[in-house]
Amino acid sequence: MLLKNAEILFNKPVSPELFHMGLRCPDVADKVQPGQFLMVRIQDRFDPLLRRPFAVHRLFPNDAPGSFEMLYKVVGRGTQLLTTMQGGDSVNLLGPLGRGFRLPKEKGFVLMVAGGIGIAPLPYLAETLAASGYKGPFVLWFGGKTSADLVCVKHFEDLGFAVHLVTEDGSQGKQGLVTGHLEQWLTQQDELPKVMYSCGPYLMQRSVADMAARLGISSQLSMEALMACGVGACLSCSLRCRPPKGARDPHYANVCQDGPVFEGEEIVWD
Repeated sequence: MLLKNAEILFNKPVSPELFHMGLRCPDVADKVQPGQFLMVRIQDRFDPLLRRPFAVHRLFPNDAPGSFEMLYKVVGRGTQLLTTMQGGDSVNLLGPLGRGFRLPKEKGFVLMVAGGIGIAPLPYLAETLAASGYKGPFVLWFGGKTSADLVCVKHFEDLGFAVHLVTEDGSQGKQGLVTGHLEQWLTQQDELPKVMYSCGPYLMQRSVADMAARLGISSQLSMEALMACGVGACLSCSLRCRPPKGARDPHYANVCQDGPVFEGEEIVWD
């Protein structure tokens, strides 16, 4: 775990509520794994007091060594302040933190599922899989409320992913919930995925975990949670999980330390 300042390379909107921020911090870029996150202090002064957690969206190994990108959504005062920062400014980073995604043990069909801002950690995972020699096939199912939520699609297509889009209002792709269309599609496939990687809202993740369990597919879910510290001290991101062997139920894990990536079968869904 590092405590480092990072130079902002760019900070630009990709939709009305979503922004890409490029950061240069070689020490962090060299260590971070797909699915890990950073706790970001937005300003030098302690206002806002608490850091904000952000996934590493992707690296820039060729264009800008030692640099990486975050994708963030404007949801409150902290992220609104983040939108005002410009190239040449700096933020303070704590991380990399947490347990990230594990690469598949077997080569074959890899499926990714994203809901809204849940797309944030998946491009880095997709890049890592492609760079590691996995041949796929690779498929992404990506859902949002409107077409404005569906960003980074071309990046996945350039990596060889077949992309299926779903919006609740029907403004792009199929209309409805991504999990509903996904389950119907899976039942029509001759081959099932070796693994399902997913990130998105709690109810979507619950559906993905249930779907994977019924079909006998391994699942790795990056869970979203409110985090005040990112290091397991505040317990604000507790998640009920199945107890380890020999331990008693109920058992609570911290998303920041024990996750954010969990196997679907680890979680006790309410």
